Amino acid sequence: RLAGYGARIVRLDAFAYAPKEPGEKNFLNDPGTWDLLARVKELADRRDLLLLPEIHSTYAEGIHELISSKGFLTYDFFLPGLLIDALDRSDASTLKRWIGELVDKRIRTVNMLGCHDGIPLLDLKGLLDEERIQGLIDTIVGRGGYVKDLHGAKNMYYQVNATYYSALGESDARLVLARAIQLFMPGKPQVWYLDLFAGRNNHAAVEKAGSGGHKEINRTNLGMADVLAGLEQPVVQRQLELLRFRNTFGAFGFDAACEVAHTSPERLVVTWRKDGLSATLDADLAAETFTVTATGADGVTRTI
Repeated sequence: RLAGYGARIVRLDAFAYAPKEPGEKNFLNDPGTWDLLARVKELADRRDLLLLPEIHSTYAEGIHELISSKGFLTYDFFLPGLLIDALDRSDASTLKRWIGELVDKRIRTVNMLGCHDGIPLLDLKGLLDEERIQGLIDTIVGRGGYVKDLHGAKNMYYQVNATYYSALGESDARLVLARAIQLFMPGKPQVWYLDLFAGRNNHAAVEKAGSGGHKEINRTNLGMADVLAGLEQPVVQRQLELLRFRNTFGAFGFDAACEVAHTSPERLVVTWRKDGLSATLDADLAAETFTVTATGADGVTRTI
């Protein structure tokens, strides 16, 4: 049915919880998780569909690499937190290392900024130290977010619920810069509608939803009038401009070459090349500015 609707990628939500065995931990059971995933893949392959298993685990566990090695797309749940950390510290060093790892290990990802759930934090363990992760939590909560602890246990953080715009301090410049960096990351970009429209934390919706309603902070319904008004905002127009470029310019893709330049910590320079085309992002995290240039097959370079 999904293939009949024209779907190309099917997300398997919370897939690691699917197989259940008495007495087992019931998360990422081995081999049950992978056996069931293989069965679903057989169905998907017959219909020319790609599968995107949603599995949250720490960087240190390396599950993202295991999923990729089995031929699946995997979520880049590390990027949202890494970007906020990089912008707050004006230091892209860890982000550069992560880009290099994605390229060198040929990990095919779907990446994002915000999403319908929250900003992942559990995943960052092993990529950032505990002090930096806690600082990230404190920053986002200080900007109006809510902590979601794992299974209700304190000090077992799972995610912070917030819009990405609010998590960035409700700065238009930061949101556009974050979007530009996302679009130059290895992987396929996923865009949450409310972030596109620079949505703010909706505390009233959380209060109305009651217990367990923390996710409503980033699920504000937008009517047609909201959308039309939002489309007039420069922060929205600039994101759409970047998205059109990323979606139509042929230098990007899993079969393209991606290179990160050696620069000072506050600068991030990423270049993509394919079939005689090239696109470069030159970002200054301290100044919160960037330029995007594109060179066509004719050798002509333009600024986006």
